[in-house]
Amino acid sequence: LLEDPSFKADKRIRLIVGLNEEKGSACMERYREVEEIPVAGFTADAVFPVIYAEKGNAVIVFQMPRGENDTISRASAGEAVNMVPGLCTVELKDGSSDTYSGSIARASTPEQGKNAISAAMEAVAEKLEKSGKEDQFVTFYNDLIGWELDGTKLGLDFKDETGLTTVNAGLLSIDADQALLTINIRYPVTLDIGETKRKLDEAVAPYGVKADWPGIMEPLVYPKDSHLIATMMDVYCELTGTDAQPLAIGGGAYARALPNIVGFGPVFPGDPDVAHKANEWASIDKLLAGAALYREVLKRLAQ
Repeated sequence: LLEDPSFKADKRIRLIVGLNEEKGSACMERYREVEEIPVAGFTADAVFPVIYAEKGNAVIVFQMPRGENDTISRASAGEAVNMVPGLCTVELKDGSSDTYSGSIARASTPEQGKNAISAAMEAVAEKLEKSGKEDQFVTFYNDLIGWELDGTKLGLDFKDETGLTTVNAGLLSIDADQALLTINIRYPVTLDIGETKRKLDEAVAPYGVKADWPGIMEPLVYPKDSHLIATMMDVYCELTGTDAQPLAIGGGAYARALPNIVGFGPVFPGDPDVAHKANEWASIDKLLAGAALYREVLKRLAQ
């Protein structure tokens, strides 16, 4: 683009590189303190076409005290709350220990994985039923979470034009004193958090569980007819020959880190999203196709 002699930019173009998005975007916090805020731009850590809305993102911690009759002595699962856990290890008071397998996926798309905690709690429940033993946490988990991904039994389910609530049980820690389960929910932009907290408390109270919300990231939404969204959609539809519509997603991108920024690519519709998975890869042809879109968007936004 810069080598094109016919291109005359009316605005400056800046490449902003961040390296901390997965752990809180502290790099962008620093940028906001010392640098200019862009008037328009995009981040290439999402999907095509344009992302006009990102769901809200909340972390909820369930705490349950352990009882003398509980069968599990120790359990652990998960590396990050924003990932579907691939392994869950459970030790019982009789000395037996098992590790249950799942498959890792993003918390924003839990249906693409298999939750190892759910697999473990289902298997342990079957063992307890045969032996006549019990465990309060196993009962709580299977009654209110299990394999459910929209949080209906927890009172978290909701739907609007930006999609459904999704729920991921991401971290589990059980010892002699307490069970701690941390879940990550991605919720539609019009969900009422206050009402949702009330419904959740009502759902878990009979099990002696306390629910805390240590982190809530508000939804991000731009009008579909805004200059930024409309410009990018025009470019995308013209260059791809499609009649696509802007998207709402559950995942979080660097778009949240700075004002006037939206997600735009690089994954094309229908292509596999291999981010956060083993052996990440990208098609060179698709990268070049994305570069053509970025070139034209930069040109139009800068004029």
